[in-house]
Amino acid sequence: MNEALRNGSTIAKIAQKYKQYDYWEIYWEVSDASILGKKRTITNRIKKLVSTRKKEDRELLAEEAQELLNELYEQLKDNSRKLVDVDRILRR
Repeated sequence: MNEALRNGSTIAKIAQKYKQYDYWEIYWEVSDASILGKKRTITNRIKKLVSTRKKEDRELLAEEAQELLNELYEQLKDNSRKLVDVDRILRR
């Protein structure tokens, strides 16, 4: 399930595929958020930055958003490599 999330699936799609598990069972068992989940978290942190008054709180929000962006970037690189490998195999 973690691999599916890293490859772009969502928890909702995984729950549809594995009907024997409840959405929240999957949510609590996976070790990472989906790409969509990370995107939503980043969006929420950016929105919160606007209304946060303390500099320390803003810095924490910015650091968390930066960490998530770095994770998304690494996932994108991994997925791009996989696509290149798949393309090579299909062109043989």
